[in-house]
Amino acid sequence: MQIRASIHSAVVSHYKCSANVNYNVFKLPIYQVQLYNRRRYSHRAYFHQVGTEPLRYITLGQQFKQTVEKYSERPALISYHEKKRYTYAELKREADYLAVKLNKLGMQPGDYLGLWITNHFQWYVSYLAAGLAGYPIVCINPALQAKELAYALKKAKVKTLITMEKCGKQNFYEILKQILPAGSSKGVRPIQDSQFPELQHIIIQSKTTLKEFISWDEFQNSDVSTLDLDELNNKVEEISPESACTVQFTSGTTGLPKVALLSHFAGVNQGYYLGRFLKLHKEHKYVCLSIPFFHAFGLSVLMATLNYGATLVLPSPRFDSVATLDCVEREGCNIIFGTPTMYVDLLDQQRRLKKPLPTLQSAMVGGAACSPEIFTQMKSVFGLEDFIIGYGMSETSAASFTQNGTESIDEAAETVGCLYEHIEAKVIDNRGEIVRYGEIGELCIRGYTVMTEYMGDKEKTKEVLDKHGWLKTGDLFILESNGVGRIIGRAKDVIIRGGENIFPKEVEDYLDTHEDILEAQIIGVPDKRMGEEMCAYIRLRAGAKHTSVEDVKNFCKGNIAHFKVPRYVRFIKEYPKTASGKIQKFELVKLFQKELES
Repeated sequence: MQIRASIHSAVVSHYKCSANVNYNVFKLPIYQVQLYNRRRYSHRAYFHQVGTEPLRYITLGQQFKQTVEKYSERPALISYHEKKRYTYAELKREADYLAVKLNKLGMQPGDYLGLWITNHFQWYVSYLAAGLAGYPIVCINPALQAKELAYALKKAKVKTLITMEKCGKQNFYEILKQILPAGSSKGVRPIQDSQFPELQHIIIQSKTTLKEFISWDEFQNSDVSTLDLDELNNKVEEISPESACTVQFTSGTTGLPKVALLSHFAGVNQGYYLGRFLKLHKEHKYVCLSIPFFHAFGLSVLMATLNYGATLVLPSPRFDSVATLDCVEREGCNIIFGTPTMYVDLLDQQRRLKKPLPTLQSAMVGGAACSPEIFTQMKSVFGLEDFIIGYGMSETSAASFTQNGTESIDEAAETVGCLYEHIEAKVIDNRGEIVRYGEIGELCIRGYTVMTEYMGDKEKTKEVLDKHGWLKTGDLFILESNGVGRIIGRAKDVIIRGGENIFPKEVEDYLDTHEDILEAQIIGVPDKRMGEEMCAYIRLRAGAKHTSVEDVKNFCKGNIAHFKVPRYVRFIKEYPKTASGKIQKFELVKLFQKELES
């Protein structure tokens, strides 16, 4: 309670002192959502994090080969839920064989290989095989349904799809049958379907024989010659680091997902510097991955472990808080990863289970903005040495800012750390002019992590990526003169209530300090008089059954500016989320609208 009370006091004092500050960087009316008083600087908000060593001009496949040579007998992958273990040498053998077999199936360097799988060995070895052979990987969300899958396959020009029959409630096989005509593929005969002109083969893992598609197990067990393996390893060196390595679909919350094309050069170097932030270069570590492989965050962790020969541990196919804690305890994991919502669930479970986790040293959060409350509670409940906050997006190969452990307690709870080496950042206003240090504006990033383009969409690419290589992130941000950043929120999430501009994250952070509130999400809803009003969707802690709407409002009144007090309060058991754990606020808006219509 002392920790919670101190955070509450700090947030209250901060919100009170910022109540009359005028900001008009975007020619917006006055808003009062700063985490601290505005600081005025004479210099423009541009920062270049100069590198201390050269970038590495290699590919995923070349990096994999180097790691195997150095750590051949070290455990590379532990799939805890599948009861499978592989050393780096064993993993290399499996990836080599798969790469050669895909080539014999007709795949050529530059052909797109789709992975529609949850966190399994099958995903990891397919990714490595593609890196060795030069097949760009299309990372497909395993939660997609028929219409969404059809769009992904066509948009990313998938030539071969690797998938599984089912996982949990998701039946991949039945979904495939909905979008492909009966008898469209027999064995290795190419699929003939005008709807998917590029798609040739589907390889599916199943406990039963599925005649429509190629069996993963049979495909894996087919023979490979030494000559073919030698040819593969020779051709690895011919692949360009600047060629496409992965294809990431954006969230698509306001329209059809865009397709970000990322290079080998981006992935390898981003993973290298992430690994240094995680201190993987100092000693061998076991890394527990609860976030999905298909997400840019998950891929960056994979690349970090691959750079330094760390051991990647998969606790479950999809995020499961109990399985994660069990895996950390039994496998002796040193680092865990998650989104803020995942950590809320992990905190809730650990308070109940009280598992002994002596090996756990660090945790990293990404995928969404993290509140100071989660930061403090994670360090307290789990006894962590470090709780690392980062900032990034799919278009920048995941994180471009990460904390390095030198931050003060206040900085650690409120910032996203410093830029990665060799990366540039600037903050601009709505005219494209650079603002001053300490002012709010839109963050722009330039450097090796930035995507090549939105695949097949020149106009969308031009909207966010200018001729000088600057990527507009769409995130409101504060950049300090020392290169440290503070995330304010998405520009599109700003709520304008009667001319006052409100950033949801600020109100969410305050509500998180209430002892009965597990998590809070703020959305804007239409209002005839004010233009927009706020609605708070709140998850309560177990046992907090008597907290009412008035309790929540009274907690806010007199402690935050009056216009930030939510007009509507709704209690919810679970938030709608993406497969990567991000909360879908647009679904909360739909939920509120349905309530009004009923």
